Amino acid sequence: MWADTKWGLKQKYNIIYVEDEEQVRINFEQVFEEFFNEVYSASDGVEALEIFNKLTSENKRVDAIVSDLNMPNMNGIKLLEKIRDINDEIPFYFTTAHSDENSLLEVIKLNVSGYFIKPIEIERLIKKIINDAHKYNQNQIIQKQKDELERYLKAIDNVAIISKTDLKGNITFVNDFFCELSKYSKEELLGKPHNIIRHPDSPKAVFKNLWDTIQNGNTWNGKIKNLAKDGTVYYVNTTVIPIFDEFGEDIIEYVGIRFLTTEEELSKREFRKKVIDNIQQSKKKEIEYLNKIKALENELKANQKPDLTMYLEQMNSLRKKNGQLKAQVNRYDKEIIEIRSKNEQLIDSANKKVNESLLGMKKIKTINDKLQKDFKELEEEVELKKDVILDLQNRLEERNKRIENLLDVIALRDKELKDMSK
Repeated sequence: MWADTKWGLKQKYNIIYVEDEEQVRINFEQVFEEFFNEVYSASDGVEALEIFNKLTSENKRVDAIVSDLNMPNMNGIKLLEKIRDINDEIPFYFTTAHSDENSLLEVIKLNVSGYFIKPIEIERLIKKIINDAHKYNQNQIIQKQKDELERYLKAIDNVAIISKTDLKGNITFVNDFFCELSKYSKEELLGKPHNIIRHPDSPKAVFKNLWDTIQNGNTWNGKIKNLAKDGTVYYVNTTVIPIFDEFGEDIIEYVGIRFLTTEEELSKREFRKKVIDNIQQSKKKEIEYLNKIKALENELKANQKPDLTMYLEQMNSLRKKNGQLKAQVNRYDKEIIEIRSKNEQLIDSANKKVNESLLGMKKIKTINDKLQKDFKELEEEVELKKDVILDLQNRLEERNKRIENLLDVIALRDKELKDMSK
């Protein structure tokens, strides 16, 4: 089998082969089937155009057309004109037994992909078809991706913050939401570096990683802190996508898609506010629906012969909506109870700590008061003992004086006795 030996494996491409000579068509069809996924053969231009239109309507891919130049009913040039009216890019090749300069110039104007003189070098033709079909498919894929991206951008334009930049990071497009959030006008932003809205606190490593990622052709995702013109800080969940050229080889621009986010505490506050607002609205609607139900029931009781079917449908509809609102209110009530429970736990914990602190302070105050009382009593006791000590000192001094006097008397008496003995 040729496809597995001489020129490589069988390809995924589908081709249309047009040849009016039956035996030539059969022979080439057998060769082509060795290399391509599907080969649709036709005997003239009319049949080939019908096959092309049918496959197109069924969304089946045609990757190349190989056609004889001179054929009955519709020749190859006329077929190429018809095909080019539908598709400007699909590869188209002519095979012919004669080289005609006028025909060659005419088909060149029609963007023919190749012109082969019979006998055909089959290897060169097949290689040419495979290479061109590959490029054609790549272009189709890239165009489809671009179309999908454009549809995606249009769909999210009203809810996302979108910008485009050139390869140096200069802004080439911003949507209205981008301007509204950044507080800059489009005129102030276009042509400016995208870091015009970067917050100075943002780590440089984040943006280095961003640029390394997208310059390598990959998509970057992350959270970025920005600074608006009026000094407002805002956070965005960001996706930056590199956009390639029509050949899928070189990056031509970058598209940034962002969704506004907030810090956790701001989110909690906003959530609580929304819960309260929704509950209030739900309760208002619940009362309104209940009043309508009562009015309808009263009207039925009054035998005013209304259209019972219509009123019953309205009542059922209102009851259903009322049930949905009650379920929503119950859900919000449950969420509020959980929030209140958490707040009560925090308050109880705080009160407990405060009470413990107060008890500790009271104990310290009691101890301090006792110490002050003991100190005062000690001071009073010291004062009292001072008087006793002074009295004792005075008594001791008097005693000492009496002892001294007594000693003097004894000494005098001894002296008198000694004198008398002489």
